[in-house]
Amino acid sequence: MTKVFKALSDSTRQEILRLLEDEQRCVGDIVGEFELSQPTISRHLSVLKEADLVIDQRQGQNVIYRLNDEALSESMRSFFGQFRSCQNSLRKPST
Repeated sequence: MTKVFKALSDSTRQEILRLLEDEQRCVGDIVGEFELSQPTISRHLSVLKEADLVIDQRQGQNVIYRLNDEALSESMRSFFGQFRSCQNSLRKPST
């Protein structure tokens, strides 16, 4: 859980997650959205990957990143579910 919150504590990483929510992207595409160097973005992606918030997949010369929706959701349910005031809001609707 600590790794997740460390990853989420940085505004650049938050924005990367928002970008990846829309569609999967390669590093070059992500770099194009920021005024940061490729190595800096790669370090941010590494932190997100270590926290299991993004998944990477090699496609030829490129590494494609996508949001790990389930891990993000489960992390938030796990943390906020500890608090009675949040428990009703976090319950999955029955189907």
